[in-house]
Amino acid sequence: MQSFMTGAPGHHIQSIKKSTSTRLVYVVFFLLVSIVAYILSYWSFSWFNNLDVLKICSKGDNECKGALVVYRLTFGLALYHILLGLVMINVKSAGDSRAKLQDGYWPLKILLLGVLIFVSFFIPNSFFRVYTWISIFSAAIFIFIQLVLLIECAYSLNESCVRKIEDEGHSGKKWYVLLCVLSFGSIALAVAGTVLMLVFYGKGNCSINQFYIVFNLGICLIVGVLSISEKVREYRPSSGLFQSGVVMLYCTYLIYSAINSEPPGTCSSNNTTSPKESTIIIGAVFTIISVCYSAFRSSDSTELLGNHNHYSSIPTDPNAETTGVADDECECTAYNYSFFHFTFACGAMYLSALLTNWATMTNTDISSSASSSNSTISVDSGMVSVWVKVVSSWVVVLLYLWTLIGPILLRNRVWD
Repeated sequence: MQSFMTGAPGHHIQSIKKSTSTRLVYVVFFLLVSIVAYILSYWSFSWFNNLDVLKICSKGDNECKGALVVYRLTFGLALYHILLGLVMINVKSAGDSRAKLQDGYWPLKILLLGVLIFVSFFIPNSFFRVYTWISIFSAAIFIFIQLVLLIECAYSLNESCVRKIEDEGHSGKKWYVLLCVLSFGSIALAVAGTVLMLVFYGKGNCSINQFYIVFNLGICLIVGVLSISEKVREYRPSSGLFQSGVVMLYCTYLIYSAINSEPPGTCSSNNTTSPKESTIIIGAVFTIISVCYSAFRSSDSTELLGNHNHYSSIPTDPNAETTGVADDECECTAYNYSFFHFTFACGAMYLSALLTNWATMTNTDISSSASSSNSTISVDSGMVSVWVKVVSSWVVVLLYLWTLIGPILLRNRVWD
């Protein structure tokens, strides 16, 4: 193991950082609870038939039972991160005694998480009538965080490719070709997806679907043209077609996902059939991975937190031979502990909204888009989900537009 970590003599592979390993452990906790919540929301209802809190559901209404179980699991997880986030407020030094709680005491924290989830099954359903709305509001916050990270990631990838092109010089065109393929390829895929949606989902009197699709294409093209204009490039040299292509492709996906989330009675061509089990599982996997990545990445995002110099670690000696976990928080913390847990709490409630079809509790009953107990539940469907995705696509464009015109309007600010 030691030779694997350090490599061959004279070649040292840097060990995993302590700040990274700590966050990965929390990601594993989140992942495990998410998987359990997903499984119980679809299949294992018979395990909880004797619980008093589930007896409000009509006989055979597995959707109602699944939603109530998911609410409790995600509430326990969200409360866990809220409590840790409150404890970690203003922790900036590794010498702070609270920092040890962030990086250690894992058996105690596992026990705390288990107790919170266990206790949540004895909370009256009346509480979760309020919690469902809190989870929807928190889910909206988490979606905003995801959108900011998407744009930040697009800029970072573009700048990385540009640096590779500059380093490559005249010796080759590999990175230049790659950047062109990614830029024009993403735009081409988005346009092709738009055309296909118009063909399959915009037929007949589906005016609302036609509006979603055409409006999305229009605003994406407008912003794309702005991104390569001379005025924008003068104040934002890092702007370009790559970021526009990523935003356009993601917005097109959101519109496609929104249309496929339309409940029965709308003009979506797929609304009369239940999704296959494999489709549900694939959707859940991507959802959980997205939530984990966003929560992990947001804790040290400069776009979300600014240039937080007090959250920078002390550099280690590059020539030092290290194994196992490298301590990159000798004095200062490497990321914002409180914001990390806040993001995970919002992510837990976002997952709750997804797995329950953005349902709410009304008069101790779950009201959602699918009332039949025999239908297969989609990972995220219902009119609330439709509008969340549509509005999210508009917000992505507005955020990206701001990164283009912001430097022109606020010329004294440094835009990295």
